[in-house]
Amino acid sequence: MRAEIKQYLQHIKSVCPELNDAELTRFSQGLTVSELSKKALYISCGDIQQQGGYLVKGLIRAFHSDDAGNEKNIYFIPDNEYTFHYASFMDKSPCPLSFQCLEPCLIVNFPLDHLHRAYSDMPKFETYGRRILEHKLKVQQQRLESFLFQNAEQRYLDFIRQYPQLFNRISLSQLCSYLGVERQTLTRIRKKNRLRPVILALLCQ
Repeated sequence: MRAEIKQYLQHIKSVCPELNDAELTRFSQGLTVSELSKKALYISCGDIQQQGGYLVKGLIRAFHSDDAGNEKNIYFIPDNEYTFHYASFMDKSPCPLSFQCLEPCLIVNFPLDHLHRAYSDMPKFETYGRRILEHKLKVQQQRLESFLFQNAEQRYLDFIRQYPQLFNRISLSQLCSYLGVERQTLTRIRKKNRLRPVILALLCQ
């Protein structure tokens, strides 16, 4: 069994300790691993997703392009997070976003049909799926509410608190797109709060 699949199974176990080793081994038999280069697309806008992914190593951005070709970063996916659009994945509808590697990536893939079989054959897997869904919905709600109730500086501070490990892995232009601010605004905010990322990174070590 590949090391990437073992890491994903350990993650599943941490989310749902009720699953035993035999069930995890059975589930592993339908998994594959993708190795993608920087700038490669894991999912293209309009794709019907046949599989979801767990990012073992790397960094991915999920973004939307308007009719004029302008790109808007919706969220970033760091190591040990899921990389797929949940609603379109479960509904088998066209994905509204593109998922692009900002670094070389290793992704464990789980086909939708395989996941449904696991839900049917091993009921405890439904508990795992529900917990992942609850987490993703919470993150998406926080992201939406940040634009309703926070200013640009508050969104920036929330980002570095939530993802201190990403501070030096994302370009200013990518971060501006995510925060919804102009470059000069972000430069001013970073200058005002220049020590915060360093302190947070040290606390996370």
